[in-house]
Amino acid sequence: MRTAWDVVARARAARDLDRLPEARRVLEEALAAAPEDGLLLAELADVEYRLDDHAAALRHARAAIAADPNQVDAYLTAALVRHIEDEQDEALRYARAAVALGPYNVSARLTLAQVIVGGPKTDELRAEARTALESACSYAPQDAGVLAHAAESYRRLPDSAEARRHVERGLAENPLHVGLLELRARLEFEDFSTRDKAVATLRGLLGASPAHAPARRLLAEIMWRALLRLAVWVWFFAGAVAVLSMWLGPGVLRVVTPVLFFVVLAAWFRVFRRLRGQLPPHYLRKRLLRRPEALLGLCVLFFASLMADLGAVVLRTSLIGAGYALLIVGVFGASLAHLLLFAAWLRRFGDETDRDAAESYALLSVIAVVVFGFVVLGVLGVLRSWSRAPEAFPMLAALLGIVVVTLLLELVIVFAAGPRYWRRPVVYCTVLLTLLALAVLGTRWSFLRMAAETFTGP
Repeated sequence: MRTAWDVVARARAARDLDRLPEARRVLEEALAAAPEDGLLLAELADVEYRLDDHAAALRHARAAIAADPNQVDAYLTAALVRHIEDEQDEALRYARAAVALGPYNVSARLTLAQVIVGGPKTDELRAEARTALESACSYAPQDAGVLAHAAESYRRLPDSAEARRHVERGLAENPLHVGLLELRARLEFEDFSTRDKAVATLRGLLGASPAHAPARRLLAEIMWRALLRLAVWVWFFAGAVAVLSMWLGPGVLRVVTPVLFFVVLAAWFRVFRRLRGQLPPHYLRKRLLRRPEALLGLCVLFFASLMADLGAVVLRTSLIGAGYALLIVGVFGASLAHLLLFAAWLRRFGDETDRDAAESYALLSVIAVVVFGFVVLGVLGVLRSWSRAPEAFPMLAALLGIVVVTLLLELVIVFAAGPRYWRRPVVYCTVLLTLLALAVLGTRWSFLRMAAETFTGP
C-alpha cells in the first residue's frame, strides 16, 4: 500500500517534468481515500498554485493547515496566494508562521522576503526582509537557486548593489544558471550606464538557452523601448521649440531650432545604430514585419517629425499661429505613432507576451510626464506675463495634454488586453477612465485658450 510520501514523490516527479495536470490528478486520487491528509493537501495546494488556480490552492492550503498545523509548505502557499491577491497583512501572517515553524527552512525565509518586497514597505519591514534574506543565504551559501531568489528580492527592495553581489556569488557557483544570467541582464538594463552589457548578456543567455522566455521578453522590451523613444524625441523637440518661442525672437530661433533639430536627428540615428549593433541578426526586421501597426507607426512618426520641424521653421516668420498649429500636428502624429508602437509591443509573438513590461512602462511614463510636465508648466505659468509670447502657454498645455491622453490610453489598452489577475478591476478601470476624461477636458480647454489667444486675440 502506498504511503502519502510515495504519492507525493510521484506527484513531484510529474511536477518536475512540467506535467502539472498529471501531478494534480495523482494527488486528488490519493485524497479521495484520505481527504484529511495534511501532506497531500499541502502538496495539492502547491500544484494548484503553479497552475494559477489560486482559489483552489488557498482552499487546500487552509485545509492542510487545519489538518496538520505543522505543514510549513501549506503556510507558504497560502502566503503566496494572499500576496498575489493583494492581501498583504494576511500574507505576512502566513509567511511569519512558516518561519516560526521552520526557522532553518530556506524557502520560508525567501517567501517572507518575497512577500515583503512585493508590497508597501516600511523601514521595519525592509529590515525584516534583509534579515530573512541573510539567513536564507547563510543556510545555503552555495545554492545558486537560493542566491538568485535572494538577488531578485534585493532588486525589488530596492538594493541594486546587494542584488548584483548575490548574482555574482551565484554565477561563481553556477556560471550557466539561466535565472542568474537573466537577472544580471535585468540589473544591467536598469542601469543606464550598462545597458549595452545587458544586451550582450541576453544574447549569450539565449545562445545557450534559446527558449528562455524571460530573456526573450527582456530583449523585446529593450527593442520596443528604444523605438518608443523616437516618438518621445519628437515630443521633446516640439515642446522645447514652443518654450523657446515664449522668450526668444525670430532671430535667435533661426539659430537655436536647427540645433534642436540636429540633436533629435542624432538621437534617432543613435537609436537605430545601437539597435542594429545590439540585437541578433534580422531580429528587428522580423519583429516589425510581423506587426503592420509598428511599420505604420514608424511611417506616421517620420511625417510627424517633418511637421514639427516645419512648425519650427514657420515660427521664425510672422505666421506664429501656423507655426504652433504645425507643432500640434507633429505632436499629435508622434502620439499616434507612440500608440501604434505600444500596441505592437503588446501583441503576442508566438507564445510570448510582453504585457507586464509594457504596463510598467506605461504607468511610469504617465507618472514621469505628469510630474515633470506640470512642474515645468507651472513655472512657465507664473512667468508667463514677463514672456515675449504669452500666447505660447496654452499651446504648451495642449501639447502636454495630448501626451498625457496618449499615455493614459495606453494604460487602457493594457487593461483591456488581459488576461491578468486584477484585485479590483472595476475600481482600477473607473479611476483610469476618470483620469482620461479629465485629461481630455483639460486638453480641450487648452485648445480653446490657444485658439482664443493665438488666432483671435488682439
